[in-house]
This record gives sequence, structure tokens and C-alpha cells, in this order.
Amino acid sequence: SKRPTDPSQVSLKVNFAPLRPFVALCNLVITRPSGGRWRFDVKLEATEPEVDDIISMQSPLNKPASVAFRLSNHTSVYADFDAFFDAESAYEFTVSPTSGVLEPAGSNGTTFVITYKPTEYGKPVQGKLIIQTEDVYWSYLVKGTHPKYSAPVVDKPKVATRLNRQVQQEMQKNQEARKRKNFIRDNMAGAHGADAVKDG
Repeated sequence: SKRPTDPSQVSLKVNFAPLRPFVALCNLVITRPSGGRWRFDVKLEATEPEVDDIISMQSPLNKPASVAFRLSNHTSVYADFDAFFDAESAYEFTVSPTSGVLEPAGSNGTTFVITYKPTEYGKPVQGKLIIQTEDVYWSYLVKGTHPKYSAPVVDKPKVATRLNRQVQQEMQKNQEARKRKNFIRDNMAGAHGADAVKDG
């Protein structure tokens, strides 16, 4: 920024680069060598950043699916951490471990395991995983879905639904034979023959 032209004004350049969200009150004190001291109340507020990454998971109903990843500290020291899903996250997500010691920068890192176990069908669910130390804050958006259902495709029917030609020909012959034979006439003829035997 440009220096002020008015000698009674002071120009300050402040670098504020927080590694986790917080709100703090502090004092800015300006002292003039020739005499004079000014004190100002300052409020510092670091809001939640954008998520560090998006993790997508997929699992069938009532079957858990897990994803593992490693995370190390920003500095070369070990640090206590807490890991949890925020209050608005779906209950189908869990994380392990929920607390412990985060390995320092330059190491393999601490392993975290996210588990997703859907218990009902419905819309895709999501959750926000937060891992934080005293100085640093990480967040991940976790999305959970079901596998897409594909109806089974059968190329050929397992049960034969058509008669072969030989069976069709036999059935046709039987039908024609029944048409040629008059069962009522034969029955009547049989009845008359029985009466004739009785009369004799």
C-alpha cells in the first residue's frame, strides 16, 4: 500500500495466515520514539476454509466400505489430534481413530480409516470429517452412494416355451383323429347294442 502523505497517519502491513478457524481479541500498540503511545483493540477471526479434499464412497445396503489415508502434521513435531464428523453429517459415516498423536511432517503420517455403512435406500448422503490439532485444521467432504442397480439380462430363456416340430405334428394328428371320431354316435350305437342283447 502507498505511504500516507499526512504525517499524522501511520501505514501498517499485517500478514494474517491462520492454520485453523478461531476468534481472538488482541491489542495493537504503536509507540512513537519521540513520545506517544497508542493502543487499539483488534478482533481476529479466521473462518472455516474450503474442504481439503472430497472422498467418494460406495457400498451395498448393510455392508460396510472403508477408505484409508495418511496425514502428517504441518510442522516437524508430533501433535495431539481429534478426528470427528460434524453434527450435520450422516450417521452412516465413522472415522478411526478419533484421537491420538499426529506424526510430524516428513514422516509416513498417521493412518485414518473412514467407514460407510448404509442402512436404508434413499438419496446419496454426505458428511464433513474434521481433523484438528491445537494449531492446524483439516476438513474433508465425504459422499456415500449405493451401487447402481442393473436389471439382469437373460439371453436365452431357461425354460423352453416353444414345442419342437415333432411334438407339434403329433398333437395335430391327435386333434384331427378326435375330430374324425364321433364319440356321441359311438356311445349311442353301443347303448342300442346292449338293448338288443337284453331283448334276445
